[in-house]
Amino acid sequence: MSEEKPKRKKGFAGILWKEVEPLNSNEKFKKEFAETTVNVLINPKDQKRAALLKIYKGTIDVDDVKNDKETLKSLKYDALFEASTELFLKIFTEGLSTGALLKKWITRKIKLRGIRKLAIFGKLMAL
Repeated sequence: MSEEKPKRKKGFAGILWKEVEPLNSNEKFKKEFAETTVNVLINPKDQKRAALLKIYKGTIDVDDVKNDKETLKSLKYDALFEASTELFLKIFTEGLSTGALLKKWITRKIKLRGIRKLAIFGKLMAL
């Protein structure tokens, strides 16, 4: 019997997975998110694929999702963060202040839904 290899995540979901996967072995993350269950759709609107970030009681996973209207409509998620790929990469590498994000939201460069649940995403990036 051979062990089944975990499915390799590709594209944007793969990039996001490389950023958040180490949290699964982080005791601070496990303790802080032990009672949290949330799904956040992270959608680079100029790409063919999106990522569904799933936090379930101290564990984190990322699913690769087709970025079309039908698929996104059928998905169940608690929060949405939609922007261009360039902006996501800037956020992941340099970070953006709350004021800068608010300005981009007002000028409709980013789309946010479920802002209270998105606060969890900010906590993740701080760990």
